[in-house]
Amino acid sequence: MTGDERELWARDVARSVRLIVQDDVERDRMPEDKPVRVCVINDYDVIVHGTAALLAPHGDLVQVVECSVEGLPDAEVDIGLLDCFALPGEGAEMIEKIAGHANVGRVAVYSWGNAPELVDASVASGALGYFSKGLSGRDLAEGLVAVHRGERVVRISEGAVDEEPVDARDDTARRWPGHQIGLTERESEVLALITQGQRTADIATHLYLGVNSIKTHTQNLFRKIGVTSRTEAALWGVDHGFRPDRSTRDSWTPPP
Repeated sequence: MTGDERELWARDVARSVRLIVQDDVERDRMPEDKPVRVCVINDYDVIVHGTAALLAPHGDLVQVVECSVEGLPDAEVDIGLLDCFALPGEGAEMIEKIAGHANVGRVAVYSWGNAPELVDASVASGALGYFSKGLSGRDLAEGLVAVHRGERVVRISEGAVDEEPVDARDDTARRWPGHQIGLTERESEVLALITQGQRTADIATHLYLGVNSIKTHTQNLFRKIGVTSRTEAALWGVDHGFRPDRSTRDSWTPPP
């Protein structure tokens, strides 16, 4: 898909899925001055903390309640925000699980993926919003407010699928396993999936990237962590926090 075709596709998606709920009674239950309660969901503690840190300065719009995949909220939240870092299939099964949870009002996806089929699959699985990583915290918070109102919102990054997109997040939100040793978030995600036992072809399928792109990321991360094989990389990952944490919502307190 060329750049022009991708731009046209993104516009068509935004036009076709941006649906506003017309039920006045439901809208009356969503006062503008009440922050939207958001539950950030992912297996990795550092990822959840990064996403929460990104949203924390925007308390006028959103209030973050934190949990991981195995810690769906005990209390009602307006939006379950699924961070798709290292989730096989970019979290399709989790989207369905969250969408069907009694305590979650709506579901939004947060991912580097910008492939049209990935966005379509997420929407089909029950997501009302799809947001590309790299958005500023304010843009993400405003998008979540729109999702809470009943709009289907798709905001993806520009550029080719295999490229590292522009990252507008501030430094406090750029957290992922291996960040401190120079791994990019995509390299970190590939290493996490290697640590989970995924093969190159499986990782490419899960991340909607080409096999050659996965091989390039793999070679780069091998060099950075000082290993020469997938087995060594997996063992390194186990020893350096690349297995899921299964953190709970009680492990993080929003800043005042």
